[in-house]
Amino acid sequence: MSGRAQRFPAKYPVVARKGPDMFQSTICNISIGGGCILGEHKLKKDDTILLDYGVGQTRAVVMWTMEKMAGLKFDDRLSDLALLNIRNLKEVA
Repeated sequence: MSGRAQRFPAKYPVVARKGPDMFQSTICNISIGGGCILGEHKLKKDDTILLDYGVGQTRAVVMWTMEKMAGLKFDDRLSDLALLNIRNLKEVA
């Protein structure tokens, strides 16, 4: 059995920051320990970023990239409230 936390689909706008560079992205799936972002970025495996999700921020390590996607592992687990907010937001107009 895997130790990976349950992932949930999402469509939540975020900003990924790597040094002075900022990338508008969308979280397309999320768990308390990580997620996947989608958007134009220059991220590489093992980059450390700051992910700003509106109601909070968390540091994350890029675990993998594929075209416009990047898999993240959060340094600290998201709170239950943060996870709930991200999961429940509908597409922004």
